[in-house]
Amino acid sequence: MKSSRRVVAMALVAGVLALTGCPDTGIVCRAGTNRCGTGCADYTSDRRNCGGCGQACAEGQVCSASSCVCQAGSTLCDGRCVTTATNPTACGGCGIACAAGQVCELSQCKSSCTLGVSTRCGDSCVDTANDVGNCGGCALACQAGQKCVAGGCTSDVVVACFSSGQVTGLSASSLQRGPLADLGTGPAALATMNGVLLAADGIDRKLNQADLPAGSASYRELINRSIATGSVPNQVLVDGDFVYVVNAQSSTLQVARRGASDGDAGLVLTTVQELVFGTNTFPQGAAKVGSSLWVPLYGGYGSGTADAGQRVIEVNIENPASLSIAGEVSLKNLDLKAFDGGTPVARPFAIVAQRGQLYVALNNFNAECNPICVPGGPGLLAKIDPTTKAVTVIDLGADACLNPQWVATMGDALVVSCGGQAVYSGQDFVLTSVAQAGVVVLDAMDRRVATWAPVAPSCGDGGVCPLFLPGRFAVKGSSVFLGDQNAGRLVVLDFADGGLVERRGPARNDGLAVCPVNASGIANVADVLAP
Repeated sequence: MKSSRRVVAMALVAGVLALTGCPDTGIVCRAGTNRCGTGCADYTSDRRNCGGCGQACAEGQVCSASSCVCQAGSTLCDGRCVTTATNPTACGGCGIACAAGQVCELSQCKSSCTLGVSTRCGDSCVDTANDVGNCGGCALACQAGQKCVAGGCTSDVVVACFSSGQVTGLSASSLQRGPLADLGTGPAALATMNGVLLAADGIDRKLNQADLPAGSASYRELINRSIATGSVPNQVLVDGDFVYVVNAQSSTLQVARRGASDGDAGLVLTTVQELVFGTNTFPQGAAKVGSSLWVPLYGGYGSGTADAGQRVIEVNIENPASLSIAGEVSLKNLDLKAFDGGTPVARPFAIVAQRGQLYVALNNFNAECNPICVPGGPGLLAKIDPTTKAVTVIDLGADACLNPQWVATMGDALVVSCGGQAVYSGQDFVLTSVAQAGVVVLDAMDRRVATWAPVAPSCGDGGVCPLFLPGRFAVKGSSVFLGDQNAGRLVVLDFADGGLVERRGPARNDGLAVCPVNASGIANVADVLAP
């Protein structure tokens, strides 16, 4: 998200659409889905409605890009997708059929299932704990972009689509996307707790829950389990039995405790405290070191209110039900390496802990950030020693990074996304240009070792693709799944041989369209999670 101000504006737009676009009777499907029977379906990736309502894929197939394709791990034999490890008509390979009455187990024909983990489904011996075609039970097949873990279908990466009120998942290897699923009105920040997806909603001001039971078509919202949040919940951090929600607009750190289950689905969460930081502080994130949470305060948008921010607050969480402020680190006197003659202000945004140190992304905007925020210096990180409170400034380089957005760890390395200098036109926030946006990787010595910048390729008939605006991302292994705040896409970057290689994205003209464009022409990847 560009800033709390833009999030609020988007929330108001989406809220009006939600109120005016849904009549009291009938079914209104959200962006990317279509009316199908008594509900809505995502024809691009729903194996039960692939390319159209009621057009189900055959056994062993999933729906990808509106077409039925073989599921990962299956083999095409005589026009059918089969798993040769368990299929009795192709046991161990195409054309190898078991005799009548026999079963197929581990690619061998047998008289009965012999392994303790095997369940007999027809004449197949499967492990329902990890079989994508029989996940949690016979014939309970997972969707595209999902895998079977402990008897439940799940995804490697989960994406929050703020502008359409949906979430979706995808596979880190095949990059197939699963069906879009409605979740609240504006899911803005994601986390997981005990296998349950938590989605802080920037419009509904709720912390919603969803699960993905075996065989389900998509994430199922647990409406009775939502709890209220403050305004503009910007990050959710889970630690043991506690959930911390950073509410940017209401300037609070909210703490919820997990209680004992009452036998119903989902988590029993109860808010136990809200710590107020004060007017115009706009907290943005949180990172834990020891028994403290460190929270960056962004500050107001004009020079008169910016002074409320430019700090990172240390919050003692030894007793999460009774938080207390233990100290702060000021960022007001840092050398921000101004390059345009203005007066830049350190605006701490995202934060992460790495090797016992804190790294804070600094937007480094000019003091008068109203109505347009313009970077007044290069992309910077503030490195804070939580013990001594010493601060070191890391220059990411103005040639590759302006306006750092998000920061995360990748082993011993750090990954930073940069929103660049973005220029919008009109009241609809139409992105007309963006400069020095991309991704930067730092090694364990805080040295810049790799960069990536988006390009704008042609899109059919000489047209131009929408500009890519980097936002939040998730790291899975050595891959970066980077969200687009402009057109709802994902770029997938692999870190290999000291560089970033674009596996899917603008340069290849094959970026992943994960979030649909809503009625007002907005498609925003608000958060990306690798559970």
